[in-house]
Amino acid sequence: MEDILELILSILFMPFESKYDNLKNKIDKIPSKALKILLKLLLILIPFALIFGLCCLCSYIFRGYWI
Repeated sequence: MEDILELILSILFMPFESKYDNLKNKIDKIPSKALKILLKLLLILIPFALIFGLCCLCSYIFRGYWI
């Protein structure tokens, strides 16, 4: 079961891997340390917010109420 989930996640996120790496490299070139930390934090939190929003939407569609 874990292998199947890993395969699904790999297929879903593989096209975005190079774009994520490019964006991370651009963030590393910024001279301001505080701005770097903020942007890296946003780089991590935005995908989690999108996944949570998608889960809430699916929950609303299938069960009729938000999480």
